[in-house]
Amino acid sequence: MNSLDVLRRGASMIYNHPDLARWYLQNKLRVPKILQNQRNGGGVSRFPLGITFKPTFSCNLRCRMCSFVANGAVFTNPRDSLPYEVWRSVVDDVKEWNPYIWFTGGEPTLYPHFIELVRYIKTQNMLCGVTTNGTTLKRIAEELIQSPPDMMVVSIDGKGNIHNNVRGNSAAFDRTVEGVLTLQELKRRNGIQKPLLAVNCAMTPDNFEYITEMPEVAKMLGADALNFQHLWQLTSSMVEKHNARWGNWYTVSYDDCGGMEPKPMDAERVIEKIREVKRMKVSMPVIFHPEITDDDIRIYYNEPERFVVRRPAACAWLNTDILPNGDVSPCFDVIVGNIQGSRFTDLWNNYYFREHRRRLQEEGDFPICARCCAYWRRD
Repeated sequence: MNSLDVLRRGASMIYNHPDLARWYLQNKLRVPKILQNQRNGGGVSRFPLGITFKPTFSCNLRCRMCSFVANGAVFTNPRDSLPYEVWRSVVDDVKEWNPYIWFTGGEPTLYPHFIELVRYIKTQNMLCGVTTNGTTLKRIAEELIQSPPDMMVVSIDGKGNIHNNVRGNSAAFDRTVEGVLTLQELKRRNGIQKPLLAVNCAMTPDNFEYITEMPEVAKMLGADALNFQHLWQLTSSMVEKHNARWGNWYTVSYDDCGGMEPKPMDAERVIEKIREVKRMKVSMPVIFHPEITDDDIRIYYNEPERFVVRRPAACAWLNTDILPNGDVSPCFDVIVGNIQGSRFTDLWNNYYFREHRRRLQEEGDFPICARCCAYWRRD
């Protein structure tokens, strides 16, 4: 895209999604204040910018790079998750803070009360988004569109069999495309813009050679943006280094966290493919996350335990996960409490959460942060 196209597309997105635009600007204003807490607050954070709901780890796909496949969590039954009322109570508890609620999993749409919970969040005038593999969208689109989330990120790893191979399902690509197009048609019929649709492509050893096909896929789906994500990794070396330093206070289990030793990726070919994508004329914003230099890409894939663009981790001051059993978990194997027995607003700055933040204040980051998605977050 040339500069004029970028401005036009940006203006269109602001016009069609004003709530998301306001949220983005508010976060830009709030982040510096929260990062000041990080430096001076003794482990205290005023309030989260967002809360990630993980209502189930269950999934209908078996992705090669997924930690929940590695540790077996995808085989759980989504009906074994917490009742709707428990998740709703969290929304009621935090709505005065007005964080955004983001759904991930597993596959969050498999949770039996997913649509009901999204609908309730929207009645409270809170922002809501979801990351999904898209295979269930055709089935749920009619009901979901009645009170849609503000944003939807659909994970697609390539065109056709490239995607199917990564996802471990020969019908995955067709089902996702059919589901997304069904949702887009319903948006058109109802004259609505929500949810904003972003396609996310995780670059892995199995698909990075084919990422130049993704702009065509995103365009076919009518996506508003295309994001390429560098491969997140938790290696045994990271875990060993972490536990050698912090094991007496905070031990990480390589197996329980779904650690993996990914196949090598040719960093020079990754760089070449990224350059090819950036030279393409694409009708939507194309983002690489994290956006790093060629030299950093070489480090990223050749030396996974080595940090690139190192900076103090801010994740525990900005966001946290709530797991399917109700555990509040700001980091691998860190549990600060459970929403079944405590209010989230009490857990956010309880002793255990403050101690976790103090450890991060002392170190700046942990060895396990080097290739963790949360390390790069500032929202």
